[in-house]
Amino acid sequence: MLELGLRRLARPATSRRLALALLGALALSVTGTASMLQAADPKLRVVATLPDLFILTRAVAGDLATVDLIARFGQNPHDMEVRPSQILMVRRADVLVRNGLEEDAWIDVMVHGAANPRMLRGSPSVVEASQGIEVLKVLTGRVDRSIGDVHPLGSPHYTLDPDNVALVTANIVAGLTRAAPEQARVLEANRQGFLEKVAEADRRWKSALAPFRGAGIVSYHDSWPYFYRAFGLVEAGVIEDRPGIPPSPQHLANLIRSMREQKVKVILHESWYPSDVTSRVAKETGAKMVVVAQSPGALKGTEDYIAHLDHLVSAIAAALK
Repeated sequence: MLELGLRRLARPATSRRLALALLGALALSVTGTASMLQAADPKLRVVATLPDLFILTRAVAGDLATVDLIARFGQNPHDMEVRPSQILMVRRADVLVRNGLEEDAWIDVMVHGAANPRMLRGSPSVVEASQGIEVLKVLTGRVDRSIGDVHPLGSPHYTLDPDNVALVTANIVAGLTRAAPEQARVLEANRQGFLEKVAEADRRWKSALAPFRGAGIVSYHDSWPYFYRAFGLVEAGVIEDRPGIPPSPQHLANLIRSMREQKVKVILHESWYPSDVTSRVAKETGAKMVVVAQSPGALKGTEDYIAHLDHLVSAIAAALK
């Protein structure tokens, strides 16, 4: 009886030791699983400032990185408001892809707020996508706010020329490779595959616009010099006489007279600007106002580079007919 009683008293202690052992094993298992998950998810965190850079970065990064976008699809980059969620993106980022030419200078404010030194200008983790581009419309002489929201370093809309995509994606691949050297070959393979698709599409675009080579086009905002050059079109005027400032009556009168003389058929109007002035100019001249998105993703179905250019080229070719 005494021996049986001692055995019963010992059982709870044995059970407690067994339970503690099981809990310890479970904790080690959870820790090990977490470590394995962390090791299995080595993706870079990349932030792109503008939609065109976002889609080009995704094209070359593939599954090797998560890519976030600062500016929303269809948002005028000149109207950017800094939000806490954007600062958090920059704080967590490993690589920043920026447009340069002061088109996205607001990113510096977010970098300052994020306190992430890797995102500072000049850091190896920052990709200046415009590096090596032949920049058009570089201003000379005195430049200040009295002449509007100008780009003194030149036009920043260089991705509208498909020939520039090779340079832009090379800059992006170089930046991602600095952050993840072991992925260099895959990144470059992704880039080459994407460039082949762009080259094939570019032949289609040039063929569609070839009958209209030399045609004059007016735009609301001076967004299109690279596009004109790429497809043999001619800038016949800009409705804004100073960027970001409503045009004066004298400027509009001169533009309307010039458009009539040149028999301009098309006015490109970016979707994020009010259309009342453009509509009036179109009515006075008989030109067709074509509302287009200057950047990808503003219209459903244009969330990649080729689809975006497909839409632009087809809309402009149809209007020129």
